[in-house]
Amino acid sequence: MSLEYRRSRFHNLVRRFDPGLRTLADPLISQVKIDDTLFCNLKTAIALYVSRCLPDGPYVVEENKLLDEFIKNRDKVRNCTPNGMMVPKKEVSLEFNLVVRAFADVIESLNFTDLVASWHVPLNVRYKDGHIVKGSLERAYPTEDIHSDSWAGESADSVTTMIPIFGDTERNRVDYYVPPDDFQEEWLGPQSSYRHNAETAKRYTKINVPYSKGCLYLVDFATLHASARFSGAGPRISIDTTFAFPPLPGQEEKIHPWRVNERAKSEDLMGIGISSLFLFNNSWNEHVDNKGGFKHPSDLTIIKLKTE
Repeated sequence: MSLEYRRSRFHNLVRRFDPGLRTLADPLISQVKIDDTLFCNLKTAIALYVSRCLPDGPYVVEENKLLDEFIKNRDKVRNCTPNGMMVPKKEVSLEFNLVVRAFADVIESLNFTDLVASWHVPLNVRYKDGHIVKGSLERAYPTEDIHSDSWAGESADSVTTMIPIFGDTERNRVDYYVPPDDFQEEWLGPQSSYRHNAETAKRYTKINVPYSKGCLYLVDFATLHASARFSGAGPRISIDTTFAFPPLPGQEEKIHPWRVNERAKSEDLMGIGISSLFLFNNSWNEHVDNKGGFKHPSDLTIIKLKTE
């Protein structure tokens, strides 16, 4: 697949959005303004979910109070991974489904699901400290390393979606890197660590993209990205996932076998709470083997609801 084909395919996606709401930072990176009401609904759902992950589980929807409570209880939050992923558990399935429903409403409003072959599930509600947690950079797949999610086994035919929700998203943000004109498709695909492709990452060029609340970021997998903090950064909470375009005729998706069961059709994701539901089969103290970073650390079952 050529870089030009990726750019053409991404342009076909972006042109679905109202020109007054979209900003094309690069032919493979777009920022789209979310409807205010839909963003407010998403913020509320995520606040309820994060609140229930705190040790005492109080519902807190006010941004500063929620972040203060999280910082105070950071070491007691049992489902927050070193990369900040708030792993959904059985006890918070209801609240997580509310998050997915609010996210689906945002996606449906943008009218592009017919272009999507599948979504990566579950979605990631992510908390990022204002500082890098000691030891996290020694892991194989820290989000602070410049990377493509395909290096952790996701389909190379994908687009990353990110929405900053709460906190200091100016200084605690995501940086983006665009490929050179001699981009090679072989640069994508599973790697033993993000650092394994560090030399490839040096070929890319960092661009300035503001990481603004209330916006959806769509980023083709041919680009790279990394979590970044500036001096004095505070914490942030965001949500991210990916979706895959259909592969080219005669080709198969580049996806690690451990990722195969982490896919959902658009109708299942968009039907959450209506025709489908996410259920999680492990509790707070039960951990799912993430296969060294090649598998999502949750145990998800998507069930169909009777709609008669």
